[in-house]
Amino acid sequence: MATQSSSEPTDDQTTEPAATPAESPAEAQAEPTAVAADESTEVTSPSPAPTTEVVEPVAVPAAETTPAAPAQPTVVFVQAPQPPKKRGARGVGALVALLGAALFAVAYAMLVLLIAVIGSPAGLAPALQYLSSVTFYLPVIIFFLSYLLLVIIVNRGGWWAHVLGGFIVAIVVWVGFVGAALISASAIGASAAEVNSIVLQQLTNPLGFAAAIAAREVPIWVGGLVSKRGRTARARNAEARTAYEQELAEHRATLNSNTAV
Repeated sequence: MATQSSSEPTDDQTTEPAATPAESPAEAQAEPTAVAADESTEVTSPSPAPTTEVVEPVAVPAAETTPAAPAQPTVVFVQAPQPPKKRGARGVGALVALLGAALFAVAYAMLVLLIAVIGSPAGLAPALQYLSSVTFYLPVIIFFLSYLLLVIIVNRGGWWAHVLGGFIVAIVVWVGFVGAALISASAIGASAAEVNSIVLQQLTNPLGFAAAIAAREVPIWVGGLVSKRGRTARARNAEARTAYEQELAEHRATLNSNTAV
């Protein structure tokens, strides 16, 4: 009976936990380190939380304040109005001078034929031959150049300027007729006696007077066209000048207002 009772475990032995295995040397060494770390953590006081300091503004004395930079003036570029260009009648005058040269050639040819018929019926053939020669066309060219110069000088002048200028054109054409006669007679480079003889003959030549008469009348006929263009140009120039002066006054007023600001 005693043997059975000794073999059965008791309640105390059954509830006793099993023995823990022996700790390894590495774990044994790690524990003091952990403890030390915990101890150092407990000993070290926590760092204070960052605080925000409120800095009150300090009033600076008026003497120590930096003066503000002066305001730079604003530069405004305003283009000044340009004066108007004056209109003229030279362009139209050049066309009228060309038209006048054609009219002069027709009038001069008719006077030549009239003089030939009045002189003698047999003089019609020499007259037609004269109309096809250089002596006839040289006064025409001289008329065109002289009247064109008159138009350029007169420009916006009235009709009276063409009437008076026609006398000058007639004299120039007559001198050109005499020069053309000298060229046709091969008197260029001849002796003075021969030149004087030819000039004296041409002074009484009716063809020279016909050229001068035609050159005198044509500016009167076509001068009105140039003078009309001149009146229109003067009126437009006056309007443009008035508009320019008004615009210039407004421009000056704008500059004065900007300067005052």
